[in-house]
Amino acid sequence: LDLASILTAHWPRFAASHRHLLTRAHYRAADAVISCRTPALGAQVYRCGDCAKVHFAYHSCNHRACLKCGGQAQAEWTAAQEAKLLPVSYFMLTFTLPEQLRRFAYQHQAWFYDALFAAMSSTLNTFARDAKHLGGTPGFTAVLHTWTRKLAYHPHLHVIMPGVVLSEDGLSLRRAKGTKYLFPVKALGVAFRHRLMKLIMAHDKAEGTRHLSQIDPQVWRIPWVVDSRGVGNGQAAVRYLARYVNKTALSEQRLLGYDAAGNLRLNCQSSATGEWTSITLTPDEFLRRWCQHILPKGLMRVRHYGFLSAAAKAKLARLRHILGVLTLPRPPAPEPLVIKCGCCAKPMRLVGRTDPPPLWRLMLSGTQPKRGPPPTTP
Repeated sequence: LDLASILTAHWPRFAASHRHLLTRAHYRAADAVISCRTPALGAQVYRCGDCAKVHFAYHSCNHRACLKCGGQAQAEWTAAQEAKLLPVSYFMLTFTLPEQLRRFAYQHQAWFYDALFAAMSSTLNTFARDAKHLGGTPGFTAVLHTWTRKLAYHPHLHVIMPGVVLSEDGLSLRRAKGTKYLFPVKALGVAFRHRLMKLIMAHDKAEGTRHLSQIDPQVWRIPWVVDSRGVGNGQAAVRYLARYVNKTALSEQRLLGYDAAGNLRLNCQSSATGEWTSITLTPDEFLRRWCQHILPKGLMRVRHYGFLSAAAKAKLARLRHILGVLTLPRPPAPEPLVIKCGCCAKPMRLVGRTDPPPLWRLMLSGTQPKRGPPPTTP
């Protein structure tokens, strides 16, 4: 069972009954997944030099909601981030929204996720620059996650941060005092909550809206959960986040098929015990949960700050020099794709490509893309 099959079978009915909840981004995601690696997107054509067998390698959709795509991009991102790791202790921080604010966050994703990133970065910069903690310019990478293991909507930010800062004059560095905790988490939660409230107020003032009044005031009085823990040299944390940088909330290995009642069985791992159990969801409930994690078009899920930002390469180079790491290792180049013949197992040669059929032809046919040979050959 794969996601494309689920969407092909259930999306038309689901979309017709949930039009009031769906955006253009949802339709784009569904169309991309259904068309992925089918003749609808065209193909690269390979031919065996010995037996003349032809192979069509259908193009991928490369949509971040597709469970089949993103593997190569994930590997490249992981290699690039591991190459930038410094010889210091690393920390993983997680900024979580309280349950009472999640519905509001989902309804206003277009601007609220940006506010979430801004509140987090402002909080960490303030703590890092405070002489009581580190006293300098930090660097960190943040990744937005919106799901639990059961695909429920649970927006939170994971942050990987090296335990070192660069002094304001750029001549020295300061390291974190320990390797287990970076900043006091209760104080981080209070500061994060305050900054996000101020950003919502600023948005209301700039746009003439009254969003803050729509939020239960109790949200600003309860404790907000921020977690901070040491993660050694940072490699394991990078690889953990890389699994979801170019992918969505689940893998197709977790789709166990349908039960006797026609419900989908989803494999889920308990975060507390590590044990795997299956849950059942109706097709509509599965698609509803999947749609919750389709991000607005153009939203950057991964963001770099401080001396790890693209605009601060000189600061990172200076920091590496002080640490005695004089060269930035170049990530390994991706291995070239080799297609082997199904008959003689010899490498096949790229001989051409097929273009996607015109949209009007697909509309007139009234059929979904099929996973068979493309309609034309070179």
